[in-house]
Amino acid sequence: MAKKKSYLNQIYKYDDTDKTYVVEVSLETYHELFNGWDASPTRKKDLDSELLDFIETAAYDIPMKQHVKLSFAIPLEEKDEKLEASSKTAIHNNFKMIIHFINKQLSLNNRKILTYITLSFTFITLAYIMVSFYEDSLTFNILREGFFIGGWFLLWESFSLFFFDSYEVRQRRKRFQRYLDSEISFRYIEKQEDENL
Repeated sequence: MAKKKSYLNQIYKYDDTDKTYVVEVSLETYHELFNGWDASPTRKKDLDSELLDFIETAAYDIPMKQHVKLSFAIPLEEKDEKLEASSKTAIHNNFKMIIHFINKQLSLNNRKILTYITLSFTFITLAYIMVSFYEDSLTFNILREGFFIGGWFLLWESFSLFFFDSYEVRQRRKRFQRYLDSEISFRYIEKQEDENL
């Protein structure tokens, strides 16, 4: 555990006061936060895909039990309080939208699981009913074995979807929820300070 923390401290700044890992991002302007092709107002813009990938990677690097905050460094001459406020709103809106789509994915997975389990038990029940009828024909035997195989396959698919796929999706939701609940700050730096970094 000490090695893991030491490794994290080499990559991410640790705020001893708040006991929080700080995910730091350097920008030239506020607009670098967002998709350059998105013409929406700032508060509704989509985050830049590379920035989002970096933020998500950091979320997986930093253990869930640790608190995090996002800190964006921007040159002092670019400081704009209105843009800062709308950028924070946009970042929160992006996280909310990601969580919304994750919830939709989980809902779809749950419907699939219910469908697979229902079909699985139907096929296995039919297969067992067919066992009680003795009919020595190739078609009948193939159909009965098909119900057995299909039933067990669908049952495995439902378990796989619940324990593996949905688990990963739930973990992703937790990480974005942590960001949604975390502090977002902007730090303004002078050119000389920027050159020394």
